[in-house]
Amino acid sequence: MKKRDWINLLIIVLLIAFSYYRYNQKIYHIKNSQILMDTQVDISVSSKNKYIDKSIDKAFNIIRNYNEKLSYYNVDGELHAINNNPLDSVNIDKSFFDILTIAKEIYTESNGLYDVSIAELINLWNMGEKSIPNDEQLAQAIKKSGFNKVKISPTVLYRPHGLEINLGSISKGYIVDKTMDYLIKQGVEEAYINAGGDLKIYSKNNKKTRIGIQHPRIATDVIATLEVSNMAVVTSGDYERFFEIDGVRYHHILNPKTGYPAQNTISVTVISKTAVLADALSTALFVMSPEDGIRLIKKYPDTEAIIYYKSGDDLISLKTEGIKKYLISEIDFVKK
Repeated sequence: MKKRDWINLLIIVLLIAFSYYRYNQKIYHIKNSQILMDTQVDISVSSKNKYIDKSIDKAFNIIRNYNEKLSYYNVDGELHAINNNPLDSVNIDKSFFDILTIAKEIYTESNGLYDVSIAELINLWNMGEKSIPNDEQLAQAIKKSGFNKVKISPTVLYRPHGLEINLGSISKGYIVDKTMDYLIKQGVEEAYINAGGDLKIYSKNNKKTRIGIQHPRIATDVIATLEVSNMAVVTSGDYERFFEIDGVRYHHILNPKTGYPAQNTISVTVISKTAVLADALSTALFVMSPEDGIRLIKKYPDTEAIIYYKSGDDLISLKTEGIKKYLISEIDFVKK
């Protein structure tokens, strides 16, 4: 073979090799949304796998299946079966044990202000009916609740007959974590899940994503901007489900000890490694005093928070010290 032919052959081989390299390096960006868990769930992924859309379909199925299992309102779900079991002791699987273990810990750390056993109390506050339960109804519901009455083991849950569990303040975060775990196992380069305020961001190369925290009183505005990578961000606010009577706002985040919606705090954002922890803590901090909430967050590594609350006419921001590495901007009229 002549030298010229060898050169041409080499060029062809290099072109084939380059084309193969480009093919293997091609990144596919897929985004999809579905209405699940009573909210819009957005999933966005970047992957070298051209069939990654099938993995997104499976991810939505994971969300659907866990929600059916853990939802208080699904009469065919496992939580409904647990709540309506006539026996005090019922069998549970690892999912319930893991969730209830976290719920029990935060119940203890918050001095009972975070409590997943207040299902009957939640039922009294029907946001759609816009009515306030009377004191006797609230007292009876509080009497039936109390997570200190609950005992858990890896396989058994004990709760007094009549005490019902509602995991609405923690299950969404758990489901987001499980879904992200699945996507990471599929070898995605990046992934983003937003389930109505429960967000989780993954990046193989630690690429940062900017996230805006909704202004709790101006729906179209952002009150602060965060920049995170490989973290969960969960926000709880009194603007999500509420009604007003005589200028008083009644919302869905309840104080287990008073029976009424928590007062003063209007928005809490928690950043943590897991969405399940961030989800539960965002509710706990909402009910606790801002100062106690910040002290609680300090007990959890890699976890930070921003609390917005009212003091008279002032909107005040209280933050953990470590939030500075995530906080890009905050509106300038918030009192520090």
